[in-house]
Amino acid sequence: MTKYVRHIAALAIFIVANLAAVRPSHAIDFYEIQIYDTDTAPVGHLMLELHSNTTSTATGQLAKSQMDVYQVHETVEGTYGVLRWLEVGQYFCTAKLSNGDYEYAGSRTKVHFGIPQTFEWPVQFGGNIELDYMRHAAEENPTTLELRPIAGASYKGFRLVGNFAFEDPFSGPGAHHGMQFDPSGMLVYKLNDWLSPAVEYYGDMGSIQPLAKVQEQQHFIVPALNFAFIPQLELNLGVGIGLTSASNGIFLKSIVGWTF
Repeated sequence: MTKYVRHIAALAIFIVANLAAVRPSHAIDFYEIQIYDTDTAPVGHLMLELHSNTTSTATGQLAKSQMDVYQVHETVEGTYGVLRWLEVGQYFCTAKLSNGDYEYAGSRTKVHFGIPQTFEWPVQFGGNIELDYMRHAAEENPTTLELRPIAGASYKGFRLVGNFAFEDPFSGPGAHHGMQFDPSGMLVYKLNDWLSPAVEYYGDMGSIQPLAKVQEQQHFIVPALNFAFIPQLELNLGVGIGLTSASNGIFLKSIVGWTF
């Protein structure tokens, strides 16, 4: 256990050491609005997901500049279970961009894992490492590395999960300006075998040193429903409600997945 604590501490020191100059808050990731847990796809199984996200309203100049009103984002994600605690995945992103055209927006590659030694602990830990290589027409900072520590705990029918994502762009205006902190999380309650209501949270706090003003950050609360009518099917539906001037609006999200 002490060895893993040292590894976690070393990762934290590495992240803090890379936090540098000011970078303004940009926006949450409308290509993939999802909370990662510590579990992964079954070994040898392929899971396909369709992420559909769109902003329906945005009020105020700041919110409209941050939320890309009426853009539609569709992302296909393929994930393959390599080990009991490890999966790899590939994303193909499309979007209806501000010019009105529906286009290919870019791709992403992820390695998502749980730490098996923690599976019997009261709190489980894991992580996600993701490389984004998007088109310039779709993303201001097209090449980005994301490091996402994950923590989760269960109590009776409840499951609480926190994602603590740090993003570092390699190209674009945000390159070499320090890491972005994008926290997210969810509280899920298993009501019965096929329905689990949830409250999800997504944020974009900008550069940590110094933090942007609260009203310039993005914070969303998302009431959501998770359906499991059959074991192979994943269905998540939610409505995001903005809480600040930069996120004063509403978005709609859905995830439809099937495990082969």
